[in-house]
Amino acid sequence: MPKKGIPEVILKNKFLQSLLSKVKDLTWQQALGYILLCCLATQCVLTKTPKSHTQQLSKPRLPPLALQVTTKTVSTPTPPKKLKASIPSGPLPEWANDKSLPLPSRLKGKENSEVVYNLKKPLHFKQSKKLQAIIKDTIKLAKENNLPADPLSITLIDTKTGEIAGHNQDVPRYPASVVKMFWMVALYGQIENGIWADSQHFSPFLAKMIKESDNEAASFVLDQVTNTRSQSRLSEKKYKNWQNKRSQVNRFFQKAGYKNINVIQKAFPVYYIEQSEPNGSESQLLGEPITNWNKISSRHAARLMYEICYTKKAVSPKASQSMCELLHRDLNSDVWKKLPYDFNPVQNLLGQSLPDKEVEFYSKAGWTNVVRTEAAMVHLKKQKSDYILVVFGADPAYANDGQIFPDISRLIYQRMSK
Repeated sequence: MPKKGIPEVILKNKFLQSLLSKVKDLTWQQALGYILLCCLATQCVLTKTPKSHTQQLSKPRLPPLALQVTTKTVSTPTPPKKLKASIPSGPLPEWANDKSLPLPSRLKGKENSEVVYNLKKPLHFKQSKKLQAIIKDTIKLAKENNLPADPLSITLIDTKTGEIAGHNQDVPRYPASVVKMFWMVALYGQIENGIWADSQHFSPFLAKMIKESDNEAASFVLDQVTNTRSQSRLSEKKYKNWQNKRSQVNRFFQKAGYKNINVIQKAFPVYYIEQSEPNGSESQLLGEPITNWNKISSRHAARLMYEICYTKKAVSPKASQSMCELLHRDLNSDVWKKLPYDFNPVQNLLGQSLPDKEVEFYSKAGWTNVVRTEAAMVHLKKQKSDYILVVFGADPAYANDGQIFPDISRLIYQRMSK
């Protein structure tokens, strides 16, 4: 094509020159029109590309943990393979990031250290006919409210007399958030054994886990205690190693006489790792079919509450004092009714019906759509005595009845305070 008459801007553009050279029999004006038509056709094809497809290309599906880190550290997506190759030490919940909380770190050489609960022997209490009569009336109360007795577990301990009574005390039940009390003790066990460089880094997480029953704080604590992270589905070999590390929190208690206990499964939902329910390695942990949910008996929970807040020998007297302070609940209705927590530790639970001026109350409760659970110690100020009460209602009927736990607690308080 002759170059005469072709605008200089086209002559200087190598891409346009290459196109014009392929249409030699046309004038440059006709050739340019042809090129423009080609460009418009190409644009039409691009605009009709499915939106979901372009999104998949630009935003590859990543493991939840990797996605959390990617969005905070780089501005463009990173190929999934690179992210999987380096599992992060663990993201922080949004509230912890907002406060710029430091990550706890283990001392050098303590990366794989494992400890066991210090109180090796289970407690032995005398059976009491008097307490058993109270339990009998408690079961009667449940039945009168059309609640089933079989899914109900109760343990009642009179610390002054060293006596015990109960119903289905040794049946392993799903404990909901009562399990967080066990994770707290396991962490303090590690702190006491000098595994962590600065135990104060755990303070905000412990407070949120126990006082507010926050699942994100609990997830973070369990990860730190067991040196594991929630991951995408693992190969059989990697899963066995991961499961063994997570299971150390079971061994912590099992070697101290807590038989048939399982406390290795996180409480869900946990949003900062993008798991509204167990996925990946957490799902593998449950088994197929699901058989490996957390299981604790009411006797287990009563023993631990007794050791933390009554004998104050759980881990050490100093650790027990700190843990018991975290478990303390203010029963003044002007206080607990205004708590800003998502989970109120008094409302519809054992503490709600107790007179705040007559007792000091310590507890850890849990509630889901299928269970209502609580472990508590009640200190009677006038009598200068205490009793331990644990109630597990492992049935939707208990989960949906917001009055049964306050009613049970009122009945037992009236009998124990005589």
